Amino acid sequence: MLTAVFGGMFLALLLSIPIAAAIGFSCLAFIPWIPGGLDRVMFFVGQRMVVTADSFTLLALPFFILAGTLMSHGGIARKLTDLAEAVAGDFPGGLGIAAIVACMFFGAVSGSGPATVAAIGTIILPAMISRGYGVGFSGGLVACAGGIGVLIPPSVPMIVYGVNSGVSITDLFIAGLFPGILVGLFLMIPAVYISRKKGYAGLPREGGTGWVLKRVWQAKSALLMPLIILGGIYSGVFTPTEAGIVAVAYAIVLGFATGGLTMKGLCSAMVEAAVITGSCIFLMGTASAFAKLLHMKDVPNLISNLIFSLTTNKFLILLMFNAVFLVGGMFIDTLSNILIFCPIFLPLALKIGVDPIHFGTFVVANLALGMATPPMGVDLFVASNICKTPFEKVLRGSIPFMVWNLAAVLMITYIPMLSLWPLQFFR
Repeated sequence: MLTAVFGGMFLALLLSIPIAAAIGFSCLAFIPWIPGGLDRVMFFVGQRMVVTADSFTLLALPFFILAGTLMSHGGIARKLTDLAEAVAGDFPGGLGIAAIVACMFFGAVSGSGPATVAAIGTIILPAMISRGYGVGFSGGLVACAGGIGVLIPPSVPMIVYGVNSGVSITDLFIAGLFPGILVGLFLMIPAVYISRKKGYAGLPREGGTGWVLKRVWQAKSALLMPLIILGGIYSGVFTPTEAGIVAVAYAIVLGFATGGLTMKGLCSAMVEAAVITGSCIFLMGTASAFAKLLHMKDVPNLISNLIFSLTTNKFLILLMFNAVFLVGGMFIDTLSNILIFCPIFLPLALKIGVDPIHFGTFVVANLALGMATPPMGVDLFVASNICKTPFEKVLRGSIPFMVWNLAAVLMITYIPMLSLWPLQFFR
């Protein structure tokens, strides 16, 4: 049965069938093992797709996606990038640090890796290249930094994981904050080292502390957005779904008030968000049916027993999780990995004593790195397109950042308190 189900899925992927359709077709492989045959399976798949979409919590997904597209079209990324550059100044690798900080700020709103790379990269990559930074170095840095966008809350993958696993999305947001900052700090280490070695630097500041504080004040409206959203969620003023609505309203008001958003930009942002949301919901529907069929046939327990027959060492099992999700991230998009593998591996993680919130955090951290690794590293492709340089050049430049990113991922995996300790302050 497992050979037929997973073999059919991977064959469909090799034939370049879209992942959502490939998962849906894989459900048909259960026909010989489900009473009622084709009619029963088709009815079940349709029913699960409707049930999955009919979720109040899931409403957070389209709202945060729309907030991210509004931020991109409304010029908010420019304010954040200018502020980060002003703070970094002419410190060696200053523009690289500015890019990482800007990605962290923008990721705290968009919740999407590719969106963060596109929004920040479009502004800062031409500036880095014009000031003598290597093209491969610049593109690789921004591609890896963009992954922080799915770890620092609000995070679209964490919303999807929370909806499908029953874990509190608010708790996931809290747990992802410090690991996201940790990844950003780790990425700054190679950025500074390589910049010192090659003489990369940013522009000198035009003034002292007062001038920097003035730039902070000028960007206050952009900085307030993540503070309002996350502060409201963590304080219990509103739920993650309501926070998404607040984020959209704030982005629209801010965009029009600052002149960065026009009616044309608003329409473009809404269309873009609708397309992304539609594809996500369809994918979640087929994956939900697939996961439910796996549970009906007790597949998670079969896999758990198989792994336990090989080893019961928690360290090795966590390492296996890292390998599965890292390799999965190289070939399949983040949401698909969560929807396919988490229902299978979460029961195993619970059996070895892994907290489901910690599990979700290090899974997303692994998949964030996977978005910047070949052959399907979407963040690398976005960065290479912005730089107008071959993919291979950006890939070579990203290797030092991948290594340090992987070190951060391993720390997040094997030190659960990095994710879980902030929760004690909000419970």
